[in-house]
Amino acid sequence: MRTLIKGGKVCRQRQLYPPFYLRGERYFKLKMNASYFQPLAEKYNKALPDEVREYLHERGLDDDVIERHLLGWNGHRITIPIFNREGEVVFFKLAKTPQDTLPGPKIMASPGAHVELYGWEVIKKQPSEVIICEGEFDRLVLETNGFQAVTSTGGAGSFRADWAEEFKAIPRVCICFDRDDAGRRGALRVARMIPHAKLVELPEEVGEGGDVTDFFVRLGRRREAFEQLLDEATPAPPQPEPANVIKPSRLRSSITPLGERVERVKRAMPVEKVVGEYIRLRGAGKNLTGLCPFHEDHTPSLAVYPANGTFHCYGCGKHGDVIKFVQEIERMSFIQALDVLDRPYL
Repeated sequence: MRTLIKGGKVCRQRQLYPPFYLRGERYFKLKMNASYFQPLAEKYNKALPDEVREYLHERGLDDDVIERHLLGWNGHRITIPIFNREGEVVFFKLAKTPQDTLPGPKIMASPGAHVELYGWEVIKKQPSEVIICEGEFDRLVLETNGFQAVTSTGGAGSFRADWAEEFKAIPRVCICFDRDDAGRRGALRVARMIPHAKLVELPEEVGEGGDVTDFFVRLGRRREAFEQLLDEATPAPPQPEPANVIKPSRLRSSITPLGERVERVKRAMPVEKVVGEYIRLRGAGKNLTGLCPFHEDHTPSLAVYPANGTFHCYGCGKHGDVIKFVQEIERMSFIQALDVLDRPYL
């Protein structure tokens, strides 16, 4: 149980997170370091119930992977310890089981989470081949099937440019993200950071939004079938030359009225202004952070990026532009959110 101290009194909350001091409406971390998380990860691993272990088997993980990566159970969710490049546990990803019918994201992060590469131990071994995938479970499924894999903990578009340098000495780098628009864009973005990397396309049978786990578990494909996909992987297409940039006059004529309206709204209603109407934002360099309104958040996990007009929560995974934010928080359709933002009195 997490201990909270309010006005000198101790209270309890259900989620098993590190303890915090509560002063007014602000939470102060009592201890949030590797020396705290490592024994906690081991404790959760020992507490893993047989029925949850069986569920992990059904998701394509074997016992060796479960134990090696200290997957566990905090009494409410599956715990996936996330290690930094020094091999220290720095936070947890927390996954629902099918029996958990309470509202909330299927997978979220513990307080204090940040974008981390899940699989630094793989990179340090300098293998001859590594697969960059999308999601912690996909990474573990690939490992169960004998592949060296890593993933970013922040989703398809969160791979950091400074990580790319670590992959230069690895002869074969393949990128296999989910079969959807976000996955394709994210994979292409990573491939352009790592010039010798190749893009792996999952087959149509996984369906729109299908992933590595669908390939191995739902479709029942074996290692050999995935190796064939790796052999068929292709380099990223070259970026368009600057000389081919469409002239502004031609660009304007090709944009639909709806597209023009969307761009106008985004310019008129900066994401930081709109998000700031709902939550308190604080500066973090060129960006802003605050408590995420989409899940129970006690340590700021929502980041707002004024430079590109987007937001991303590293706890629940919600992300998008200013229109998407209004859609999510007001439970509106795209057009409804656009109408609201297009009103000067918002």
